[in-house]
Amino acid sequence: MNSQGLSGTIPPQLGDISQLEYLSLSRNSISGTIPPETSKLTKLKNLYLYSNSISGTIAGTICDNSVSLTNEGLSGTIPPQLGGISQLTRLSLGSNSISGTIPAATGELSQLKYLHLYSNSISGTIPSDTGKLSQLDHLWLNGNSISGTIPPETSKLSQLEWLDLANNVISGTVPPQLNNLP
Repeated sequence: MNSQGLSGTIPPQLGDISQLEYLSLSRNSISGTIPPETSKLTKLKNLYLYSNSISGTIAGTICDNSVSLTNEGLSGTIPPQLGGISQLTRLSLGSNSISGTIPAATGELSQLKYLHLYSNSISGTIPSDTGKLSQLDHLWLNGNSISGTIPPETSKLSQLEWLDLANNVISGTVPPQLNNLP
Protein backbone atom coordinates (compact mmCIF):
# COMPACT_ATOMS: atom_id res chain seq x y z
CA MET A 1 0.00 0.00 0.00
CA ASN A 2 2.83 2.38 -0.82
CA SER A 3 1.74 5.85 -1.99
CA GLN A 4 -1.96 5.16 -1.94
CA GLY A 5 -2.99 8.52 -0.50
CA LEU A 6 -3.82 6.97 2.87
CA SER A 7 -4.28 9.29 5.83
CA GLY A 8 -5.33 9.03 9.44
CA THR A 9 -3.73 6.86 12.09
CA ILE A 10 -2.76 3.22 12.35
CA PRO A 11 -5.74 1.52 14.04
CA PRO A 12 -5.05 -0.47 17.21
CA GLN A 13 -7.16 -3.30 15.74
CA LEU A 14 -4.25 -3.99 13.40
CA GLY A 15 -2.76 -5.91 16.33
CA ASP A 16 -5.60 -8.43 16.00
CA ILE A 17 -4.38 -9.68 12.60
CA SER A 18 -2.41 -12.50 14.19
CA GLN A 19 -1.07 -13.98 10.93
CA LEU A 20 0.20 -10.69 9.47
CA GLU A 21 3.77 -11.09 8.21
CA TYR A 22 4.30 -8.02 6.01
CA LEU A 23 3.04 -4.47 6.49
CA SER A 24 3.95 -1.65 4.14
CA LEU A 25 2.16 1.67 4.48
CA SER A 26 5.04 3.81 3.23
CA ARG A 27 4.80 7.15 1.47
CA ASN A 28 1.34 8.10 2.64
CA SER A 29 -0.04 10.72 5.04
CA ILE A 30 -0.36 8.52 8.11
CA SER A 31 0.09 10.32 11.42
CA GLY A 32 -0.07 9.51 15.10
CA THR A 33 1.92 6.84 16.88
CA ILE A 34 2.53 3.16 16.26
CA PRO A 35 -0.14 1.57 18.49
CA PRO A 36 1.18 -0.64 21.31
CA GLU A 37 -1.18 -3.36 20.09
CA THR A 38 1.18 -3.99 17.17
CA SER A 39 3.40 -5.82 19.67
CA LYS A 40 0.85 -8.65 19.40
CA LEU A 41 1.89 -9.18 15.76
CA THR A 42 4.24 -12.01 16.62
CA LYS A 43 4.52 -13.21 13.00
CA LEU A 44 5.36 -9.78 11.57
CA LYS A 45 8.61 -10.04 9.65
CA ASN A 46 8.69 -6.79 7.66
CA LEU A 47 7.44 -3.36 8.69
CA TYR A 48 7.72 -0.44 6.28
CA LEU A 49 6.17 2.83 7.43
CA TYR A 50 8.72 5.30 6.06
CA SER A 51 7.81 8.74 4.68
CA ASN A 52 4.68 9.36 6.72
CA SER A 53 4.15 11.62 9.73
CA ILE A 54 4.38 9.03 12.48
CA SER A 55 5.54 10.24 15.88
CA GLY A 56 6.24 8.75 19.29
CA THR A 57 8.87 6.27 20.32
CA ILE A 58 10.11 2.96 18.94
CA ALA A 59 8.79 -0.24 20.49
CA GLY A 60 11.35 -2.69 21.85
CA THR A 61 10.13 -5.50 19.63
CA ILE A 62 8.78 -4.40 16.30
CA CYS A 63 9.19 -7.31 13.93
CA ASP A 64 11.57 -10.12 13.06
CA ASN A 65 13.19 -9.20 9.77
CA SER A 66 13.13 -5.66 8.39
CA VAL A 67 12.13 -2.31 9.89
CA SER A 68 12.01 0.94 7.94
CA LEU A 69 10.75 3.99 9.81
CA THR A 70 12.74 6.61 7.93
CA ASN A 71 11.58 10.24 7.53
CA GLU A 72 9.19 10.23 10.44
CA GLY A 73 8.83 12.21 13.65
CA LEU A 74 10.04 9.46 15.94
CA SER A 75 11.76 10.46 19.14
CA GLY A 76 13.19 8.77 22.19
CA THR A 77 16.04 6.30 22.15
CA ILE A 78 16.83 3.09 20.30
CA PRO A 79 15.48 0.33 22.58
CA PRO A 80 18.20 -2.13 23.69
CA GLN A 81 15.63 -4.93 23.22
CA LEU A 82 16.16 -4.64 19.46
CA GLY A 83 19.39 -6.54 20.06
CA GLY A 84 17.29 -9.60 20.87
CA ILE A 85 15.72 -9.77 17.40
CA SER A 86 18.18 -12.27 15.98
CA GLN A 87 16.74 -12.38 12.44
CA LEU A 88 16.64 -8.59 11.91
CA THR A 89 18.32 -7.79 8.59
CA ARG A 90 17.41 -4.11 8.13
CA LEU A 91 17.03 -1.34 10.68
CA SER A 92 16.33 2.01 9.00
CA LEU A 93 15.54 4.81 11.43
CA GLY A 94 17.11 7.71 9.52
CA SER A 95 15.76 11.28 9.49
CA ASN A 96 13.95 11.20 12.81
CA SER A 97 14.55 12.86 16.19
CA ILE A 98 16.07 9.83 17.90
CA SER A 99 18.50 10.65 20.68
CA GLY A 100 20.66 8.75 23.13
CA THR A 101 23.35 6.32 22.18
CA ILE A 102 23.62 3.30 19.92
CA PRO A 103 22.94 0.37 22.28
CA ALA A 104 25.78 -2.13 22.61
CA ALA A 105 23.11 -4.83 22.09
CA THR A 106 23.01 -3.76 18.43
CA GLY A 107 26.18 -5.85 18.08
CA GLU A 108 24.06 -8.96 18.72
CA LEU A 109 22.13 -8.50 15.46
CA SER A 110 24.15 -11.13 13.61
CA GLN A 111 21.98 -11.06 10.46
CA LEU A 112 21.87 -7.25 10.15
CA LYS A 113 22.80 -5.99 6.68
CA TYR A 114 21.58 -2.38 6.83
CA LEU A 115 21.95 -0.07 9.81
CA HIS A 116 20.65 3.36 8.83
CA LEU A 117 20.58 5.80 11.75
CA TYR A 118 21.48 8.95 9.80
CA SER A 119 20.12 12.46 10.50
CA ASN A 120 19.08 12.01 14.11
CA SER A 121 20.39 13.34 17.42
CA ILE A 122 22.35 10.24 18.40
CA SER A 123 25.36 10.88 20.62
CA GLY A 124 28.01 8.81 22.34
CA THR A 125 30.48 6.62 20.53
CA ILE A 126 30.24 3.88 17.94
CA PRO A 127 30.09 0.68 20.02
CA SER A 128 33.03 -1.64 19.42
CA ASP A 129 30.47 -4.50 19.29
CA THR A 130 29.46 -3.12 15.89
CA GLY A 131 32.45 -5.13 14.65
CA LYS A 132 30.47 -8.33 15.37
CA LEU A 133 27.98 -7.51 12.60
CA SER A 134 29.57 -9.85 10.07
CA GLN A 135 26.73 -9.46 7.53
CA LEU A 136 26.59 -5.65 7.65
CA ASP A 137 27.09 -3.97 4.29
CA HIS A 138 25.54 -0.50 4.94
CA LEU A 139 26.46 1.53 8.03
CA TRP A 140 25.01 5.03 7.78
CA LEU A 141 25.51 7.07 10.94
CA ASN A 142 25.98 10.46 9.26
CA GLY A 143 24.33 13.62 10.56
CA ASN A 144 24.36 12.86 14.28
CA SER A 145 26.45 13.94 17.27
CA ILE A 146 28.53 10.78 17.51
CA SER A 147 31.93 11.40 19.09
CA GLY A 148 35.07 9.47 19.93
CA THR A 149 37.08 7.50 17.43
CA ILE A 150 36.18 4.94 14.78
CA PRO A 151 36.62 1.61 16.56
CA PRO A 152 39.29 -0.65 14.99
CA GLU A 153 36.74 -3.49 15.24
CA THR A 154 34.98 -1.86 12.27
CA SER A 155 37.64 -3.54 10.13
CA LYS A 156 35.97 -6.90 10.91
CA LEU A 157 32.97 -5.89 8.79
CA SER A 158 34.08 -7.93 5.80
CA GLN A 159 30.79 -7.36 3.90
CA LEU A 160 30.86 -3.57 4.37
CA GLU A 161 30.18 -1.70 1.12
CA TRP A 162 29.06 1.67 2.46
CA LEU A 163 30.30 3.49 5.55
CA ASP A 164 28.99 7.03 6.11
CA LEU A 165 30.11 8.80 9.28
CA ALA A 166 30.01 12.39 7.91
CA ASN A 167 28.70 15.31 9.95
CA ASN A 168 29.48 13.92 13.39
CA VAL A 169 32.11 14.98 15.91
CA ILE A 170 34.33 11.92 15.46
CA SER A 171 38.00 12.55 16.18
CA GLY A 172 41.26 10.76 15.64
CA THR A 173 42.42 8.96 12.53
CA VAL A 174 40.77 6.38 10.34
CA PRO A 175 41.93 2.98 11.60
CA PRO A 176 44.45 1.59 9.09
CA GLN A 177 42.74 -1.80 9.41
CA LEU A 178 39.86 -0.41 7.31
CA ASN A 179 42.22 -0.53 4.32
CA ASN A 180 41.97 -4.33 4.49
CA LEU A 181 38.26 -4.34 3.67
CA PRO A 182 37.37 -5.50 0.15
